[in-house]
Amino acid sequence: MRDYDDNPMSDDELQTVAVHLTRRFEDHDKRMLAQYTPEERAAHSRALWMVYMHVDRIWEEPKQNGGPHPVELGGYGAVAGFRDMLDILLNHVREVQDAAGEQPEDYRARMVVEPAD
Repeated sequence: MRDYDDNPMSDDELQTVAVHLTRRFEDHDKRMLAQYTPEERAAHSRALWMVYMHVDRIWEEPKQNGGPHPVELGGYGAVAGFRDMLDILLNHVREVQDAAGEQPEDYRARMVVEPAD
């Protein structure tokens, strides 16, 4: 087994592994998504979208602050890989919705945050 602390992956390797892992997960993900109701798929998509937007903000932050592109900075391979992973997972939802004949705009999900008891 590779010791990632002593031999860290490069940014390109991190991004490639994330995409490869997500593609290998596709059949499992789509099979489970097909069992969801349209409302559950909408909620799943919304949750993924919220995480995607968080990761995208991390990716865009250096450019927003007038800095270089994250690729030029280095150290953003995990961010790029996670962003790609979430994009692929969102596409899985869209593909299952299409196969089910759903119009995604017919279903909306809101996230509600409540204090814990």
